Amino acid sequence: MQINLNTMNLISLCLILTGCSESKPQEFESKPPKIDTTTQVALQPTQSQTTKKTYNGTYEATMNNPTQGKTQPLHLKLQEGNIFTAYPNHEPHNKTRGKWKVEGDFLVCTGTTEQTKQIMTLKIDSTSMELISISQKINGKETKMFLKQFIPIGSENIIFLRKPNS
Repeated sequence: MQINLNTMNLISLCLILTGCSESKPQEFESKPPKIDTTTQVALQPTQSQTTKKTYNGTYEATMNNPTQGKTQPLHLKLQEGNIFTAYPNHEPHNKTRGKWKVEGDFLVCTGTTEQTKQIMTLKIDSTSMELISISQKINGKETKMFLKQFIPIGSENIIFLRKPNS
């Protein structure tokens, strides 16, 4: 039997290739990739991430006075030490004074009126400064006031706006 040279080369090539596929794969040592530390930049928090919102200042909202049937300012002053003062324009001598704090998404102001000694709580959205609720505690019983009666005609809500330079 005569085998030509081309057939012999083809058989040799097949044997070589078959032998290579049965060999164990080369194992590589796992090394973490080198990192060029000269080009790394340390990430610093932005100013908005590091600063808390400052609520201190004087605010004013427009509210309806149901007994007088007209609108009037509602004053709110937030001070250092989380102290606040609030009063509607028609009661400047019966101001509510107390403490304020941030609870979740709300700014909660709880204090006592000067003359009538009622405990009042104002709940305000800390982002929009919308008045969410007013409640009063008389003789140990807390009652939410009907907020709609204080919303001016044509408005959807009561919003506190910071007065300039406060």
